[in-house]
Amino acid sequence: MKTILKTGVAFLALAAASGLAHAETFSFTVVAGHPPITKGVANIRDFFIPEVNRRLEEQGKHSIEWTEAYAGSVADVKGVLEAVETGIAEFGYVPHLFEGDKLPLEQITYVTPFGTSDLPALLKVITKLHEQIPEMDAAWAKNNQKLLAPVGIDDYQFVTNFEIKSPADIEGHKIGTGGLALNWLTGSGATPVAGALTTYYNSISTGLIDGAIVFESAIAPYKFYEVAPYITKIGFGAKYSSALTINLDVWNSLPDDVKSVITEVAAEYRDKTADAYYTAGSTSLDKASAEGATISSLSPEMRTAYADNMPNIARNWADKLDSQGQPGSKTLETFMQLSNEAGLEFARDWTAE
Repeated sequence: MKTILKTGVAFLALAAASGLAHAETFSFTVVAGHPPITKGVANIRDFFIPEVNRRLEEQGKHSIEWTEAYAGSVADVKGVLEAVETGIAEFGYVPHLFEGDKLPLEQITYVTPFGTSDLPALLKVITKLHEQIPEMDAAWAKNNQKLLAPVGIDDYQFVTNFEIKSPADIEGHKIGTGGLALNWLTGSGATPVAGALTTYYNSISTGLIDGAIVFESAIAPYKFYEVAPYITKIGFGAKYSSALTINLDVWNSLPDDVKSVITEVAAEYRDKTADAYYTAGSTSLDKASAEGATISSLSPEMRTAYADNMPNIARNWADKLDSQGQPGSKTLETFMQLSNEAGLEFARDWTAE
């Protein structure tokens, strides 16, 4: 299967180079490790694909036949990046929070917690950050793909099978989360356990973990309240977590009019998905409450104290990348500067030494 698809990619590239790319119909596969109850995946299915098709139909030149492979049917959440890189799929919903080694600079919001819950505003900052830090797009290119749309998720909170009245209450408990968000538990006395949305429910129900740090809009769709009925709002902040990408060889082989449509729709997909996540958090919490969940909020003072008690994970991250020849400090400082200019506040200044 890999060989056939790679050969198809090579043919497209050769055809484009020789001026023979006149095929009217392209066959593309889009993969995601998450199911379509995840809004970023649902909007690929419900908006991105049909809207690309509609606009291509209006042009009357080209069309795309799509194969949609979600919920890990082709690649799990940690395999999508490689699936697109190798040509197993042409498009992918890449949760780059699990790809810190290959895409280190994309982790910027995960090393700067306790920021804004305003996801649309955050993604505008991320777009500007990519413009100012070319190494970010270069890392995608190194993995043979082009970033079409950054995708974020709404504010992260605790969901647990025990009550949290203060940050001290998580001490001694096993808490699941993903990627560099594991560092948010540093200094808390809790034990971080690596996981993902697709694993937390079973991990809590079997006693592997006592709860998780998840974003609000996922709580009701994944029914976490059934096994973790305590939802504690601390406000780790909205995050830039995933991306819609395309195989770079495929992208370079496409006619300009197809590229134009994909680019335009991807930008709209980015904004539409950000708005969907931003407004879905309260709906998700309302659903969880109606199903019996207990929702509480830690005070702003507790939130700030929690942030201040952590080591400076952002500066540590930046220094490590600097030592590897990556612009870690430049990315951190530029991100915080752009955030401040946009009026986005943090409970802690992560650029401070």
